[in-house]
Amino acid sequence: MLKKIRNGIFKYMILFVIFGGIYFGIETWWRGHLANWRMAVMGGIIAVLIGMTNSLFSRETSFILQCIVGMLIATLAEAIMGTYWLDHGMKVWTYSRLPFTYVHGTVNLLYSLGWFFLSALCIVVDDVIRWLFFGEPRPHYKLR
Repeated sequence: MLKKIRNGIFKYMILFVIFGGIYFGIETWWRGHLANWRMAVMGGIIAVLIGMTNSLFSRETSFILQCIVGMLIATLAEAIMGTYWLDHGMKVWTYSRLPFTYVHGTVNLLYSLGWFFLSALCIVVDDVIRWLFFGEPRPHYKLR
């Protein structure tokens, strides 16, 4: 049992590092300058949470629904962590100058919609990594 727990922790650590790096790269590219290191932490946490939804949904669940759930996970994480960091004097990001901004400038409706597409990428990459490196079932998706 201890080996199974260690393998699970190892798997999630690997996924956290991979996705944290990918998200940090996307943030750096999008901003045009080096992103705050906390963005890698956010990206890793969000991606692992989105990937964990595999255990919540059957293989017949709509891919669109999975992306919507991923978008909601990311938006909630942005609200929680953004508010936490603001409360502790760290202004990691702010959407306060944009329309449709909520939760002290940490959540923006348009960026939340962007998370729908990032969730799609995250779900597919997570599934492929799990399949190729951890022996989990081959990815299978239904659009409706």
